[in-house]
Amino acid sequence: MLKKVSFKNKRGLTLWGLLHIPKRFDTAVVFCHGFPSHLKGFSAGRIGKSLGSRYLTLRFSFSHTPPSDGRFEDKLMSREAADIRSAIDFLYKNFSFRQLVLIGHSTGAIDASLYAHTDRRVSKLILTGAVHDLKNAARYDFTDYQVNEFWKKGCIVYHRPGKWVNGKKLKKAFYDEFFTLDIPRAIKKYQRPLLIIHGEQDIIPWNTEGYALYKLANRPKRFILIKGADHSFSAPREWRSVVSRIIKFIG
Repeated sequence: MLKKVSFKNKRGLTLWGLLHIPKRFDTAVVFCHGFPSHLKGFSAGRIGKSLGSRYLTLRFSFSHTPPSDGRFEDKLMSREAADIRSAIDFLYKNFSFRQLVLIGHSTGAIDASLYAHTDRRVSKLILTGAVHDLKNAARYDFTDYQVNEFWKKGCIVYHRPGKWVNGKKLKKAFYDEFFTLDIPRAIKKYQRPLLIIHGEQDIIPWNTEGYALYKLANRPKRFILIKGADHSFSAPREWRSVVSRIIKFIG
């Protein structure tokens, strides 16, 4: 069963999500989408379809991302990381399960990396398309022109006709946070099972980002490189491989 749900974050904003509720489950999954995506984005939709019949699976839009409350221009990764707690609170308040698995993709992997060690309710952590150094990550999300616009105007405006983000403004504070958040420090504090999956042809280099993060992490941990895959594991065969590894890891 697929159900539309909502819950409040700590700042009183309403977050909207889609909850996949199978007939039987002992595991809950919270999926953190990338940037600028949302609860119905490409990766979120595939996670729901692939895992939702097996696990209680929540995909939601972070605050400041439609249809959740908050202006897009005020988005911050630290606010997204804080939203994860509200999503987990919602599941624990309304359902019973044995373990909770946190999955983050791309910028969602940044959020999940920063958050996981702060919440003992997170049983296992899965990161796809993850980064190790946020100073490098800024160049994956923003072009040189956009960075120049941040410095000149204090914001950028997206020009992506046909996409929901077209015409949306984003303040420089989002870019500035890339240089203040410490993923290595956070991942070193995480003490439970970790799976990192990376595409060989990802625009985010697997060896200096995903694998570098893996080397810093505590055991038990596993790193899987998907041969030929891009950032979103777009090819059906590559995605099937990702899903099989996730299911095996969840147990």
